[in-house]
Amino acid sequence: MTSRASTPGISALGLVSIVLLLAGCSAFDATAHGSAETTYTGASGLAKEHPEVASWLPSDATSITVVDSTRADDTMTVGFDSASAPDGCEAAARQSAPTMSVDTDVDVYAVDSVLVCGDWALARDADHWVAWTPAVEAG
Repeated sequence: MTSRASTPGISALGLVSIVLLLAGCSAFDATAHGSAETTYTGASGLAKEHPEVASWLPSDATSITVVDSTRADDTMTVGFDSASAPDGCEAAARQSAPTMSVDTDVDVYAVDSVLVCGDWALARDADHWVAWTPAVEAG
């Protein structure tokens, strides 16, 4: 007599395997690449977790992606959409580029000047922005 595993049992095992695999991928990505990515729909959601970004981020910013280093090096890259420029920032010649990438339409290497907001450099292409720290320009 042969026994067969029940379909619900196999389904449950498959679901648990998928959940563990996905959780493991996130942990692996943070360890292997040294970064963690978080997205926000608007500036208010970001302000709670990253007040250092919220201090210069335009209030109309949307589609915000933060790539934060999981190492102790204070490196971060932020991509966002905004029709507004940040207030209180100074223009400077671009001397650096982000060390971590975000999915954005901004080609940092095609930009000659950036805005410097504290320790951050920001580059723009139309309503798309990318910001990074540390930035040599903040010097």
